[in-house]
Amino acid sequence: MTDISARPGEFTAALDREVARLLSAGASYAELYDMLRYHLGWLDDAAVPNPGSTGKRLRPVLCLLAAESVGGDWCSALPAAVAVELVHKFTLVHDDIQDASPLRWHRETVWMKWGTAQAINVGDALLIVAEQALTETPPTLSPGTTLGALRILNRACRAVCEGQYLDLRWEHRPAVSVEDYLRMIDRKTARLFACAAELGALCAGASIEAQEACRRYGSALGMAFQAVDDVLGAWGLETETGKSSDLDVSRRKKTLPVVLGLAAPPSPHADRLRDLFAMDRELTVDETAEATRILEDLGAREQAASMARQFREEAFSHLVHPSLPAGAQLRAFTSLVLPDI
Repeated sequence: MTDISARPGEFTAALDREVARLLSAGASYAELYDMLRYHLGWLDDAAVPNPGSTGKRLRPVLCLLAAESVGGDWCSALPAAVAVELVHKFTLVHDDIQDASPLRWHRETVWMKWGTAQAINVGDALLIVAEQALTETPPTLSPGTTLGALRILNRACRAVCEGQYLDLRWEHRPAVSVEDYLRMIDRKTARLFACAAELGALCAGASIEAQEACRRYGSALGMAFQAVDDVLGAWGLETETGKSSDLDVSRRKKTLPVVLGLAAPPSPHADRLRDLFAMDRELTVDETAEATRILEDLGAREQAASMARQFREEAFSHLVHPSLPAGAQLRAFTSLVLPDI
């Protein structure tokens, strides 16, 4: 496998420099931008520089690798990579509010620390700075490329809102079809991955055909990523995921294993699972453990893992130049971000 171990560090150093520049502000607004830096993982609770987790940076790294995969210079896609990363971080602030999540990567979430109102403001600010990144991050994109990039980014943001709407709406439904679930994660998760890859190709000056191939690659990668994340959300280690491994199940979230389990034919196990997820409250510790066991007994864990592998193979099929070094790097990146489950 191609070694890409040095590339993420090279990319994120450039990303951090540009984000730091974009977040510079006057003293009157210092606390606002400290809240943003806290959410990005740069500051601790006392606004002291902190070398803690800043996340995996998957989407911006994907954007820059996609630029290289079509024969371009990754630096040309830096404005888009910064924008994609800040959009992703914006969605996490609002997602934590909507899910009432107290922790993200072992630290208090923004809304828990500063309240819901300020957290909404932090999320909004990140979204605006993300759009500014396309016009204010060197190397400056041409007007035509900037407009095209804004269109791609805004379409992805709108899709994320649509996906989040469906996810929230379905919290109180007893069951969701597999088809509906896939439609939801296509918007909530896969569209931003697709956006990152397409933007990388656009900024590198690739052909329309190559841009479309990158978009399809990113979409399949995003679908696989969400399927893997759903499995880890029920059976992963907290040290790896940054959140309690039973949180999704206890809150009766319609993740892929749950959707597959609820769709199982009638049986004592399947009927009990449906009874548990029909409750109008969070599950107890014992009920959560029972539901997780039932999901595994019904084969939902392996079904979800199999779907993740299928989406990964689909992503591989859309690589533009898989035999060239840059294309091989993107393939290696795909395997890196999709662990075996």
